[in-house]
Amino acid sequence: MRIEPFSIERWFGRYEFTARYNIAESCVKPFTLSELAELCGTDVLHADAARPVGLGYTDSRGIPELREEIARLYPGRGPENVLVTTGAIEANFLVFAALLGPGDVVISEFPAYQQLYEVPRSQGAEVKLWRLAAEKGFRPDISELEGFVTQGARMIVINHPHNPTGAPIDAGSMAAVCEIAEQRGAVLLSDEVYRGLSLSDAVASPSAQRFSDDAVSVGSMSKAYGLSGLRIGWMVGPEEIIEKCWALRDYTSICPAGPSQLLALAALRDSEKVLARNRSIARKNFAILDEWVRTNSHLVSYVAPREGVVAFVKYAADAPSFEVATELVTHDGVLVVPGACFEVEGYFRIGFGGDTATLETGLDLLAKRLAARM
Repeated sequence: MRIEPFSIERWFGRYEFTARYNIAESCVKPFTLSELAELCGTDVLHADAARPVGLGYTDSRGIPELREEIARLYPGRGPENVLVTTGAIEANFLVFAALLGPGDVVISEFPAYQQLYEVPRSQGAEVKLWRLAAEKGFRPDISELEGFVTQGARMIVINHPHNPTGAPIDAGSMAAVCEIAEQRGAVLLSDEVYRGLSLSDAVASPSAQRFSDDAVSVGSMSKAYGLSGLRIGWMVGPEEIIEKCWALRDYTSICPAGPSQLLALAALRDSEKVLARNRSIARKNFAILDEWVRTNSHLVSYVAPREGVVAFVKYAADAPSFEVATELVTHDGVLVVPGACFEVEGYFRIGFGGDTATLETGLDLLAKRLAARM
């Protein structure tokens, strides 16, 4: 298997745990174990005396109770439609590896998390980039998708709420994408890891499962739920695809970690409390970011995110993003993601889901660094 280095993960590998002001993360501020236990009103690792926490293998599909709880997030689906994975990244990888081969055509939104187009390429697929434009709010243009699929496609890959821009997808557009995929016999892979983390009550991207029984939706405890350290994700879709991916994961992680699954189960059983806490953090910090952009409009601009906790911020300085971001983290201790990690120059991805004081200080130092570059 030949594959390009994963730019954003290589960047994080160098600086993520040494930067003083990390405003690059794409997750909500993680829970501590005690915080999760207090929110759920129980000892999350010993809530069920009939099921003591074992440290052995589990059902390789995911423990039945967790699959049932995940299925409840998608009305009309059952545990047979769910495969629990080691993070959303494994779910996406398994779908690509199980379903794609040389010569297949894949249509992928762009910019995007590199995995969503680079892994298909590594399988020998021809990837066509469905570009999301700032002037259209980084929302998908359905007419462009229709033009792409005229010559056929094996798979369509979308990601909303979107990383790195925070753009949503409305119900009409999601329904149209699902219809196009079904008409063309293409598998729709919908990465939905930020679903549930809206920045206002007026916006909520729907799941592809609402419109198509043939679609595959990917979710995770990492982003909207603030539990990235559990490394628990999932895919929901047709049984035949679940079976293929289940068989393939025998060669990857075998099964998800047992204690992590029980913690995920506890959080999902109290999902409204968990999401309410996380939306509160996201909305508070987004207001700070939005005011910062307005105050520094001579330095930066953006299409304001509507969901999630990342923003794609365009800067005015005439300098490569890796150069400025390296200078920023080296001299100021502030970590952002260079736009070059998404193959787009002149941008940074800023994460605003973490500690509020860290965000405020990091943004202040970023503004000073950009001003010095003007």
